[in-house]
Amino acid sequence: MTAGKAELAKALGHVSVSGALHRQTRRLLDAGIIEMTIPEKPQSRLQRYRLTAAGLRLANTGRQVS
Repeated sequence: MTAGKAELAKALGHVSVSGALHRQTRRLLDAGIIEMTIPEKPQSRLQRYRLTAAGLRLANTGRQVS
């Protein structure tokens, strides 16, 4: 499953994409929890994100990222 930032914002109960969402997305990317679907074009309007294997394991355990 993949999601764009607008879909992530909506799923998290936000009205729109915010600076806080941008910071959290960057943090999750840096931690290896999510990955870009088009890593060679990080600014693409078609950019989406998906969970990595580590992210899936984390999601299945129900733990929070610290």
